[in-house]
Amino acid sequence: MARRDELGAKYSSNDIFASKLVCEDCGGFYGQKKWHSNTKYSRFIHQCNRKFEKGKDKCTTPNLTDSMIKHKFIEAYNLTMQDKKRIIDDTNAMIALLTDTTQLDNQIDDLYDEMVVTTELINKLIKDNSKSNMDQDEYDKKYMELTKRYEQAKNRQEELIDARTNKKAQELNMKTFVANLNKAEDKITEWNESIWMLLVKSAIVHRDNYITFKFNYGEEIKS
Repeated sequence: MARRDELGAKYSSNDIFASKLVCEDCGGFYGQKKWHSNTKYSRFIHQCNRKFEKGKDKCTTPNLTDSMIKHKFIEAYNLTMQDKKRIIDDTNAMIALLTDTTQLDNQIDDLYDEMVVTTELINKLIKDNSKSNMDQDEYDKKYMELTKRYEQAKNRQEELIDARTNKKAQELNMKTFVANLNKAEDKITEWNESIWMLLVKSAIVHRDNYITFKFNYGEEIKS
């Protein structure tokens, strides 16, 4: 879901290349189109979904066949696997950083203490108001200040809890990635759908027929 939001285009999962191929010209996804339907020349190609959209310049990025995409991916994969050890070492270093949530844990605990103290102050204010002739404008002002203080602490704590959860999710994803990468072949000569799904975050299709593959670990390879 985060990847879909980051890509910022209409998501689809019709085939293995859907929502992976991105047009350099407009930033839209490529989609599968059928050419020469009901003839012996019938075939599928991949084309920018917005190529002929009204109200915009025609995209000049090329149409692609399955075989073209697969060939370029195999090239990119073999290039990046030459650096396999460094990629694994860098990812493990990132995992070590993600594992340490000490600072977040301390901040979350401090905000919890702040919320407890503020709750006690609110309860005391309400109790005092019920037992005295406190000026109501003054009471309302103090009550609003304390409730605002509580809500700010609560909202900030929720943000930090989400950040900690995201770090743990990233850590798990990276550990899975490293485990799979350790088992992956150093070189492939044939198309492998599992490797494609595992590694590729997106692939930018350029006007010059090149494709820049963006891998899940952050590396970019132009093929």
